[in-house]
Amino acid sequence: MKIMMWGLALGVLILGCGPWLQSCWGIKDKEPNVAWDRIKQMGTLANLTYSEDKAIAAEYGDKAWIKIIEDQQVKIVMVTDDTTKEHWLGIRGTANKHNALMDAQYLKEKDPQLSIQLHKGFHRLAKAAYDEFTPRLKPGYKIWVTGHSLGGAGAAILAMYYFQEDRGLEQCITFGQPKVTNERGVKKFWDMPLLRIVDNKDIVPLVPPLTIVSALHGAYRHVGEEIILKPKGHWLWFSKHNANRMLLTGTWSNLFHESVEDHFMRNYLAKINKIIAR
Repeated sequence: MKIMMWGLALGVLILGCGPWLQSCWGIKDKEPNVAWDRIKQMGTLANLTYSEDKAIAAEYGDKAWIKIIEDQQVKIVMVTDDTTKEHWLGIRGTANKHNALMDAQYLKEKDPQLSIQLHKGFHRLAKAAYDEFTPRLKPGYKIWVTGHSLGGAGAAILAMYYFQEDRGLEQCITFGQPKVTNERGVKKFWDMPLLRIVDNKDIVPLVPPLTIVSALHGAYRHVGEEIILKPKGHWLWFSKHNANRMLLTGTWSNLFHESVEDHFMRNYLAKINKIIAR
């Protein structure tokens, strides 16, 4: 009974402090060093991974390489720009029942290459994407990685591989990304250039939830800088340190007002366009 009461008290404290923590640790409408045009580019790719191949070809022409990973039932896209010497790698998010089952695989498993514990479903998606993308990378090209939801989780782990290999990872930008590793994994990849874009009412960045199963090998934590999208073209930026120590993103302040609609990638892009238009 006492444990339940303490849990309830903690929940109330979290809900009450959520907005205060945001204003205390976040920097509102931080102008310098936020490349919104690049964020939109990656958001556009993340969104198009859900589209038919012809829509992707209409956007990128013969620069795009597209593949469905059959075992994972996930589409991946590589855009190669020989002028700027860049690869853009996109992984599709949840789009079918198989993907939903991958989301729910909260157990962690150790990756022998990275030597950290990772969410089982996200890990296997990322490894499959790595095996497809890597032989197609051109030496000396910068690598940008992106994805939304499940795809964002896969993108974060894929970026870990390329960061560890010093293969030219420029940045990983994810949208509505769930957590993928524990505190030890966060510490190991603290310096990896990862930027998480989170809608204020999107509940998905809070998963996996803290349960007996998900707590095995350490509770899930986020890594990287974070931008929380707010209404009317506003946002909050959090440094790696503040995003990590806060643990509870701005979504906590909307825990009972979360919106499935706000998780959709098209709504992320709409808010990003409002920010750019300001």
